Amino acid sequence: MKTKEVKVLSAEELSVLDNSYPVSEESNKLSLPRFGLLSKDITEETGKGKNKTIKVIESAGTFYTEKDLGEVDEKTGKKIWSKEYIGESVEVIVAYERKQLRKFDASLNKFISTPVYDNKEQIIPLYLDKQVIKRCTPDMLQSMYPALTAKGKPTSDLKEETVLFIIYKGELHQCTLSQSSKWEFKTYKRGLNPSTVLTCLTSSEETFGTNTYRKMKFTNVRNITQDELDIVQEFQSTLKEKVESDAQYFLQNSDTKAIEAKKDERLDKYGNPEME
Repeated sequence: MKTKEVKVLSAEELSVLDNSYPVSEESNKLSLPRFGLLSKDITEETGKGKNKTIKVIESAGTFYTEKDLGEVDEKTGKKIWSKEYIGESVEVIVAYERKQLRKFDASLNKFISTPVYDNKEQIIPLYLDKQVIKRCTPDMLQSMYPALTAKGKPTSDLKEETVLFIIYKGELHQCTLSQSSKWEFKTYKRGLNPSTVLTCLTSSEETFGTNTYRKMKFTNVRNITQDELDIVQEFQSTLKEKVESDAQYFLQNSDTKAIEAKKDERLDKYGNPEME
């Protein structure tokens, strides 16, 4: 059997990806399959008391994909996403990254979140039950949900999440990183353009207080090939169109003068943005 020659990308070809991958600040609907990592075991309990047994159905550290195959739950009317578990080590290409703000409100048992966005200057809506409850810049929105870290430093309960767009088996997927995985990715991409390399995803165990979970680990396998370059550029073109469309949507639906006036009023009154 003749071995297919793998072409190494030139510096010029790599520079094309460098210009396409966002390195700055970290609408038409784009529906993509999801990609994720099980941070904890999926278990099944049977019996009671001393006879209770716990069986691990899927282990923490297992990656999975989810696809919308058009199935709907007859009782709730919600979409059923078909999940496939794909192992504890997966090779992907990170084609693009964006951001999202999200907070789980325990009192409502619901998420409060923004759409996916791209920079701190954008004026974005904050949603609860598909209704806009606030509309500001990301920093201002976060200031409205103040919190303290374990060391007593100011932070926000409205967390900035990293949303990766990854290519797995030639198909584009959307992956929202956990906070711990987010910091792992930030370390990984220092001095590296993720869209120019094949990345191996694995996981490692971490404990915070009484909470033990798995977070993603990122390892550079090799530079991408010419065939992979073509796929990356095609998906990046699609994502750039989405980014531009979202930017226009945010701009058309924002009252920048009113928001700037409100921001100045808060600064004058409190010395920093008001915490609502």
